[in-house]
Amino acid sequence: MPKITEVQQQTGRIEELIRKLEASADPGSLATARELVQSLMELYGAGLTQITEILARKGEYGRQILDELGRDDLVGNLLAANGVHPQDLETRVRRALDKLDARLGSHGSIEVLGLNEGVLRLRLRSTTPGSLKSVVEEAIYEAAPDLAELAIEEVALQGAANGFVPLEKLAGYRAAPANRNGAGL
Repeated sequence: MPKITEVQQQTGRIEELIRKLEASADPGSLATARELVQSLMELYGAGLTQITEILARKGEYGRQILDELGRDDLVGNLLAANGVHPQDLETRVRRALDKLDARLGSHGSIEVLGLNEGVLRLRLRSTTPGSLKSVVEEAIYEAAPDLAELAIEEVALQGAANGFVPLEKLAGYRAAPANRNGAGL
C-alpha cells in the first residue's frame, strides 16, 4: 500500500509533467494531451463507480469493504474525487475536524460556519494566527478533495501567544473598560 508521502510525490510528478507540457508543447499537442488525461480520468472514474456498485449489491459484507476502502487515505481520496465515496461530504469533514481538534489542543479551535453546496466555511481561533491555517487546509482537503471551496476566517486568541491572561479571565469577572482620552475602548 503506498504511503501518503508516495502519493504526494506522484501528485508532484504529475504537476511537473503538466507544467512541462504547457511550456513546451504546441497548442494542438497540448489539447491532445489534456483530452488523453481527461479520457483516462473518466475511464478510471467509471471503473471506481462500477466497483462501488458491485460492492453495494453484496449487502452488508460489501458495505463493510466499501467503508474500509473509504477510510484508506489513497483509495478514499480517489473515491471522493470521483463522487463515489461511501460517506457523504459532511461526514468526512466532521471526521477531519474531530482529528484536527485533537491535534490543535490548546493552540486553537475550529468552528464550522457552514457547509453548503460543497463550500465549507470555518472560523479558526488560534494562538498563532497564520501558522495553523495550512495545517487545517491540508487536513480538510485530504479528507474531502471534492470540496468546491474552503474558506477559513482566522481569529487571534488574545493574549495567548505571549502567555498573558487578561485579569477578567482569571478572576471570572469582566473589568470596567478603561478610558483613554475620555473615550471608551
